[in-house]
Parts: sequence; structure tokens; C-alpha cells
Amino acid sequence: MRITRLLLYLAIILSVISIIMSIGSEIRYSKFQNYMESLFNRQNTKVNDSISQLNTKIEEMNKYFEPNGIVEKFINYKSNLEKHLNDLEKLLTIAQEDKNVGYFQLYIIGSREVWIGIKDKSDKYVFQGMLKPGLSPYKFYFFKDPSIRTSYTINIPYDAKMQTANPNNIYFLIQEPGQRRLKQMPAAKLENISEDLNLYIPTIRGK
Repeated sequence: MRITRLLLYLAIILSVISIIMSIGSEIRYSKFQNYMESLFNRQNTKVNDSISQLNTKIEEMNKYFEPNGIVEKFINYKSNLEKHLNDLEKLLTIAQEDKNVGYFQLYIIGSREVWIGIKDKSDKYVFQGMLKPGLSPYKFYFFKDPSIRTSYTINIPYDAKMQTANPNNIYFLIQEPGQRRLKQMPAAKLENISEDLNLYIPTIRGK
């Protein structure tokens, strides 16, 4: 009988302990669940705030790129400024009256652009490009330097080489110390502009 009672008491005690442990586990699980839910809510709030801030920044950036926005205005302003500066350089180049220097401009006849290339004696290009019909804004200085340098004033060797595919469409407006003259390009290739154009250079060193 004693053993039976002892076993019964032991079973009751174990059942109580098991119930207590189950309740404890349930409480810990509930706390863990609440903690995870709280952590998720905090993280979800942070993510939503970040997304909201990102959307706000995207909306602000879209204002920059919308028609007539800041970016378009800046591009137009930059383009207009570059055009005005380019026009100013052309005017400064044309306005120069250098009588004691040697340079030439190119006049293109016809209705099509003409390619020209100018090289030094080592066959390195000093200038090459497509020139539109009419008077080219470039001034090629073969004797002395321009009084004002612009992107349209180009120093070339007095013995430079020159070539084009359309020599009949090219005329030289030559400014030499003390005189000006007009001359058609004599050939498609000039091996020495000083000799081929009969340029007047007071000192052969060109300075």
C-alpha cells in the first residue's frame, strides 16, 4: 500500500511539475511571440518610413527632370551661354586687324561641306575638319602669333602640308605683312604651303 501511495504521490508531483513547466513554456512562448511581433512592427515602421522618404526624394527629383524643370533650364542656359561665347570668339577673331602677321582664311564655294587636313612635317595633324560653304571663321597663322588667341586662331608651321578632295572649291584669303590677296587652292595636296602658295615670310623661321 505504501508503495502504491508513494507512486501515486510521485505521479501527482510529476503531473504538477509538468503542468507548471507547460505553463512556463507557454508564458515564454507568448513573451517571445510578443517580442517578435514588436520587433517586426518596429522594422516594418522603419522600412515604411524609408520607402516614404525615398518616394519623396523621387518626387523631388522628378521635378528636376520634368518639362521646363531645373535640368532643362540648366541645359538651355548652358547651351545658350556656349553659343554666345562661341559667337563672341568668332567676333574677336574676325575683329583682329593684325597687319604685320601672316595668316590665311578659307572660303568654300558650292553647297556642300569640304574636308581639309593640315599636317606638320612629321605628318601629325595640326587641324582637320569639315568646313561649311562660305568664309570659314578659322584663321591659320603661319607667321607670328595672333594678338588675341581664340579657339579659331590656329598656329601652323610655315612649311605645313595641306590636303583636300575638293581643291576647286577652296580659296585662300591670305593676309601677309603689308598685303592681302586671294588665291585658289592649286592642287589637292600641298607639300609645303609656303612654296605652293608663294607665301611672303620676312624671316623663314616664322617668328
